Amino acid sequence: MRDSFMPVGTWAVVLAVDQELPNPMDIASPKAPALIANPFVVGRPLTAVSSSLYIGREDLFAWLGENLSGAGQSNALLLYGPRRIGKTSTLYQLVEGERGRSLRENRARRLFPAYIDLQRYAGRPTDEWLRCLARDVCRRVNTSNLERSTPDSAVPGETAFAAFDRCLDRLEETLPDDGLILLAIDEFEEIRAGIEAGTLEPEVLAYLRSQIQHRARVIFLLCGSAALLQPFWSSLVNLTARHEVSLLDFDQTTTLIRRPVEGFLTIEDEAVAGIWEYTKGHPFLIQTICHRLVSLANRRHERLPIEAGDVDKVIERLIIDGYTNDGFTDEPPGLHS
Repeated sequence: MRDSFMPVGTWAVVLAVDQELPNPMDIASPKAPALIANPFVVGRPLTAVSSSLYIGREDLFAWLGENLSGAGQSNALLLYGPRRIGKTSTLYQLVEGERGRSLRENRARRLFPAYIDLQRYAGRPTDEWLRCLARDVCRRVNTSNLERSTPDSAVPGETAFAAFDRCLDRLEETLPDDGLILLAIDEFEEIRAGIEAGTLEPEVLAYLRSQIQHRARVIFLLCGSAALLQPFWSSLVNLTARHEVSLLDFDQTTTLIRRPVEGFLTIEDEAVAGIWEYTKGHPFLIQTICHRLVSLANRRHERLPIEAGDVDKVIERLIIDGYTNDGFTDEPPGLHS
């Protein structure tokens, strides 16, 4: 068998051609677009770092401005509405977010706010409940000339009611002349749960009523569900000006859908209409759907517009995953479809 033979010059040509041809392993395949950092928040309240997702509510903040910025005696306030409608997010925006900055820094009446979540005190007996509340209020109200009171320190013979009084007395004494303390108390229904469970004494209601009535430099902002309008609460809520936290309108819904992904992902008009039809402006459902749509876009590895069919598939999956049985009150239409 003869060995194959190729002249040296021929090999040189072959090698030259071979060097000019790209290696198949080096041919760059079309690069998938970078993943979109999912901006939507599911289930958790919108704190200061998520202020850009707090859309609408102009009427609500106008109402807060009327009641918190004016001269004269301040009213106690009540915010109420369905679950996950945005009540807690509103309190966070008021206490630490950009939307509440102008109210907090009002030159005529400065606010020193504290956010209190009564769910944290669930199951505690009255003595511990009041001492924890006093401690948290003192820690969270920040005034420039405040030497913090320590209401949970040992004071011989002092009751928890007296400790709470001492806390607020000290805070009021250290306020600047133009200052007011704003206590934003969330999940207020927890008090009734504690009373009915036997862990809280019913006298807590009368005590808080007295605080609301007679603390001249403390504004109480109570927050919870529409259950706070029931007769059980009348001795307290009849002292308040009230505002319902309600659904977003269509324009606000559209803004919440599109603004967070502007420049990264196109959401077609029919898709927006589908989200609106299902959620009717419920912010928790809007954010949940949009969060899943961004995840869907990332899994495609190409930046296709979001269409109505994509929304339909996400909603079908939500129903399977049980989001429709989440205990909402005043559910938006379609929630059980």
